[in-house]
Amino acid sequence: MVSDSLVQRFCDAIESAEGFFQKRSGAGEDLPQRCNNPGDLTDDGDVGLGTARSAGIGAADITIYPTLAAGRAALEKKIRRALNGASSVYTLDMSIEQFGMKYARDSHWGINVADDLGVSPLTTLADLVQADRNEQASE
Repeated sequence: MVSDSLVQRFCDAIESAEGFFQKRSGAGEDLPQRCNNPGDLTDDGDVGLGTARSAGIGAADITIYPTLAAGRAALEKKIRRALNGASSVYTLDMSIEQFGMKYARDSHWGINVADDLGVSPLTTLADLVQADRNEQASE
């Protein structure tokens, strides 16, 4: 079982890569903020509040969550499944770079996530999980 710490760090890195809470000069909240969706998730579709169309590379209808806590919980669920090897989309042998191409269809996304995690973009999810287990065992 993957640690809560690793899930949190990975989700924080995704939020950063998605630009969540990024302050832009003269701009209001970005789309993920308005949608309470820090991971720009589309997985849940309409949960009763509709969806919002994103723009740019990989434009999609992202889920609007009722609260930031609900959006973060959805992101954590998705990442926990991936890191536990229970995802049908993301496999443990994927590098963070490959993960990023599936997640965001953007080659720089995985590089940014890896940088936030302090690892190479070629680090696999299995490598992250093993390093996390080693860290937990040494505490």
